[in-house]
Amino acid sequence: MAKKKDTKKSTHKYTDSSMRSKVEIKQPLSSNQEKISRLVGSVFIGLGVLLVAFGVFSYIKYREEPLLNPELEAPILEEVTSITNGETIMVKGSANGYDNVFIYIDEEKVGETKVNEESKFSFEQALETEGEYMVTVAGVKGFPNRYISPKSESMISIIDRSAPNPDMVTFKYGEETNKDTFILVGTTEPDATVEVKRGTQSFEAVADASGNFRIEGVALDEGKNVFSVYIEDLAGNKVLLDEKVRVAYSPSGSVNGDAVVDSNIPQAAGTFDQLIGNNLMMLFGILALMAFLGSSTFVYFKNRR
Repeated sequence: MAKKKDTKKSTHKYTDSSMRSKVEIKQPLSSNQEKISRLVGSVFIGLGVLLVAFGVFSYIKYREEPLLNPELEAPILEEVTSITNGETIMVKGSANGYDNVFIYIDEEKVGETKVNEESKFSFEQALETEGEYMVTVAGVKGFPNRYISPKSESMISIIDRSAPNPDMVTFKYGEETNKDTFILVGTTEPDATVEVKRGTQSFEAVADASGNFRIEGVALDEGKNVFSVYIEDLAGNKVLLDEKVRVAYSPSGSVNGDAVVDSNIPQAAGTFDQLIGNNLMMLFGILALMAFLGSSTFVYFKNRR
C-alpha cells in the first residue's frame, strides 16, 4: 500500500522560504549620518531666517525714503523745549492727515513718531552736547507708496549746562537800617532768578533783559542778619555765591529807609528827611526872593509916575 505524502509539511516549507526571501532587515543610521542630517536642516533654517530678515530690512529701508510731495502741507511744530540743562528735549505738534512724523535736528533726521487719533505727535530726543539746535518736522503718509511733506517752520532749542558766572553779579544795599525790611538791587545775567535766603525765609526776583534785578521787602530780625544769595539761569543751572549779604537792623537806629544804597532812591539811601528839609527851606527862600523882587518892582514903577 502506497504511503500518502505529508502535504501540510511541504506547504509550510515553501511558505517560510518565500517570506525569508522577501523580508529585508534595515540597519539603524550611524551617528555621523544623523549629525549630517541635522546640520543640513539647520543650514536651510538659517537661510530661511536670513531671507526673512533681508525682506524686513528692505521693507524698512523703503519706508525710510518716502517720495517728496511739495504740494502737501507741512505739520505744525507747536512746542520745543526752548532751553534746558537736561539730557533730552521734547518736540510736540499736530500733523492732521499724516501717519508718521519725521524729526530733524540741524537738517539731519534723528527719528520718527506716530501721529495719534487726535492728529497730535510728541517725540523726545537725547542731546549730549551743549549748544543751540534747530528743530523741524515733516509729515509722512500713504501705503504702499509713501509720501513726505516739506519741512515745517523751525524752532530753536538750547542745551545749557553751565552755571551762572558769579563774577557777573553785583549788589547794592545798605548795611544798617532802622526798618524791619530792606531792598536788594543789583545786576546778574539776563533773565536769571535771584534768591535771597536766610533759614526758612526766601525772597526772590527775576532779572530783566539787561540783567538788572530788585528784591523788595526782605524781612529782618533785630540785630545782625546774614543772607545767602543763589543765582539760577533759565536752563535751571544754580549757583550759591560766596559773598553774603549782611544787614544790621536796629529799631532805634538813625538810618532811615530800606537800607539800599541807590542815588535814585533818596529814601532808600537814608537821606529822604534831610532832602525834604533842604528843599523846603530852598522853596521858602525862592518864594521870599520873588516876593521881594515883585514888591520892589511895584514900588519903583509907582514912584516914577
